[in-house]
Amino acid sequence: MQTKLNLRKVLALGATLAMLATSALASSTSSWPVYGGNANHNSVVSGAPTSSPTVAEINLLNANSGWDGVDTVPVMETVDGVTYAYVLYDGHAAGSHLAKFNCGTAISNAGSGGDAIYAAAKEWDVQLGSTSGFQLSTPVLYGGKVYVATNGGEVYAVDTSNGAKSLVVSVSTGQINTPLTIYDDYLYFGTWVGNGTIEGATAPGRYYQVALNDTDNVQSVSSIAKGFYWAGAVVSGSYIYFGGDGGYLYYRPVGSGFGTTSDTDIQSTSLNLATATGGASDVGNVRSTVMLDGGKLYFTSQGKYLWCCTIGSSGAPAISWKASLGGTSTSTPTKVGDRIYVGYYSGFSAGGVQCVGASGSHTVATVASGFPVQSSILVQGAGTGTDYLYFNTNSGSGAGYCYSYNGSAGTPVWSTRGDTYALGGMACDNGYLVFGNDKNHLYVVK
Repeated sequence: MQTKLNLRKVLALGATLAMLATSALASSTSSWPVYGGNANHNSVVSGAPTSSPTVAEINLLNANSGWDGVDTVPVMETVDGVTYAYVLYDGHAAGSHLAKFNCGTAISNAGSGGDAIYAAAKEWDVQLGSTSGFQLSTPVLYGGKVYVATNGGEVYAVDTSNGAKSLVVSVSTGQINTPLTIYDDYLYFGTWVGNGTIEGATAPGRYYQVALNDTDNVQSVSSIAKGFYWAGAVVSGSYIYFGGDGGYLYYRPVGSGFGTTSDTDIQSTSLNLATATGGASDVGNVRSTVMLDGGKLYFTSQGKYLWCCTIGSSGAPAISWKASLGGTSTSTPTKVGDRIYVGYYSGFSAGGVQCVGASGSHTVATVASGFPVQSSILVQGAGTGTDYLYFNTNSGSGAGYCYSYNGSAGTPVWSTRGDTYALGGMACDNGYLVFGNDKNHLYVVK
């Protein structure tokens, strides 16, 4: 998302189809197994705290050093009543790490120091790679394993019971910067190359499909410009949809037809949001995951837009409507009832959360402001009456927040202490909220 310096912040139809899309994740005991918490990536939650919570602050390895740390969203599961969080982070001199924590133990030790809570709540903490750097790919839980990518282009399967890891696939074109998703035993992710173009001297990033029952079966498609950044994929019917830099929405068949015979074939299965009917020449990059609700695709772009696309009988998307936001957005939309919530930002000091009407004239209302929000918004509520919103802020004093919104005004409910840049967003399971920040502080809130 801009330069390496700013990499830090700028740095997965109807009910039947939704059930089909979710089936790939249902074999796991996970309650928050993938980005957005479900196969449609619509971050609607229940049981999250709506009054002053207990907060445990864990110090991960080499806390308080470096500019990167936790820059993804944890994944979570509850097994036999015990809730666990799996966290990808950069351990700086210790390289990239994936750690498993007992959330209940963290909360019961909330009065202890961050190092003591780490020791008490840690189930295991494994090194994935020796190279430090920004880890920007949210993992996915599936079949008793955490599938997790490193900034070196490797994807590992890590056993949830003991932390044993095995290599799934390694790619060489760009850094893996998107959430991992799994549908029908296929693993999907995208890579990004800052100066790549499909017809230039430097090849751009690619989106990959890996068959988990035969990991030698790897298909990929080229992006048109640069690649894929924070742009997780979603499946509807027999097609998978994902956004990309340059303002494109791509769609490809799931399975044997995912790959192309020629890289330029991707142009026939992409929607150019700058030139399509209802588009915008200043669309910017699509750096949010695509969310599916009611047979429609929702996502944001850095040109300050929220987009809604319909899906045609052939699988091709078309722009239904767009709404102008108060700033740049990389936030995956969350929809409850007629309300769509998104974060927006301008640099590292301004932005907030807005609510957009899903019908009618798509009125945009500001729920919270005064801080940059690049994460998705977790929402507890039905979109009628009062909703509770959970998010974190990507500023030098970044924190976790809960706001209430009654359809006309947003009200702060609680927040964690002001700390530092918190980019990736929250996960929620069994009443626990978990998020991290650049200082390698992991927050467990109950």
